[in-house]
Amino acid sequence: MSSEPQVDYEDLTTMKLDDDALAEMLAAGGECIFNWTTREGFPVGVVVAFVHRDGKFFTTCAERRKRVPALRARPQSGIVINQAGRTASFKGNSVVHAQGDDGFDDLKEWFYRKLSRLDERPDDDYAQSFAKFLDSPHRVIIETDARLVVAFDTAKFHAFTLEAMAAQAD
Repeated sequence: MSSEPQVDYEDLTTMKLDDDALAEMLAAGGECIFNWTTREGFPVGVVVAFVHRDGKFFTTCAERRKRVPALRARPQSGIVINQAGRTASFKGNSVVHAQGDDGFDDLKEWFYRKLSRLDERPDDDYAQSFAKFLDSPHRVIIETDARLVVAFDTAKFHAFTLEAMAAQAD
């Protein structure tokens, strides 16, 4: 007679990151893995800093990076955030904003201040220097309107795993 575990370890729906924890993670900013596809259809990702504002992600890079022409041709992209055992994956479409585009000066003004933390530390020499450093002539800002795919809390998962293992040992 086989004994079935009382805990369904295959069902991870209760491991979902709650809305408050997700909002806190997004508000904190930091690093994410930004993903796009090559012309051959292969996914590629890099770790970049991000700012989340009005439901959108903003990242930046030099215009010569391979992701820029790739996103202009194929705007579908993904973002993965992993902070302190909490993860969230998003998918959406990206728009590349460059020098000379309508509204770019306003966009870079708030974005560079936020990314450098100059908005929080206006007297900090490093934040001031970093904000100026970001404002280079061939820098682009990538705006990604992304929707949540999955958000996961590994602390909940760890507790769930211990419960499942204990149930199986009985």
